[in-house]
Amino acid sequence: MSIRIGILGYGNLGRGVECAIKHNPDTELVAVFTRRDPKTVKILTETATVNDAEKMKDKIDVLIICGGSATDLPKQTPEYAKMFNVIDSFDTHARIPEHFDAVDAVAKESGHVGIISVGWD
Repeated sequence: MSIRIGILGYGNLGRGVECAIKHNPDTELVAVFTRRDPKTVKILTETATVNDAEKMKDKIDVLIICGGSATDLPKQTPEYAKMFNVIDSFDTHARIPEHFDAVDAVAKESGHVGIISVGWD
């Protein structure tokens, strides 16, 4: 049984996460979610889809959120923790307690796990 993973954001970080997934046989990339037109996104994993996240909430075990800490993650991580177990790489150090509180509240309410500030560069 593999861990079914979704990626939100397909920039450099999202593409790197996809490559890491390909090297781990106990993980499977199920879908990539992007703000771009899905028809313009070429992902490496042939079996994955570029899809609408809400339609996939029962098909993904963990959503790795690959947005930026300044504007994306403070909005995206709490929003998607309503539907998924989430992981992000939030690295605005002074705002980590605030970000933790926002994600923790939503995750507790929805019954999901929210892991923040993973893998700083």
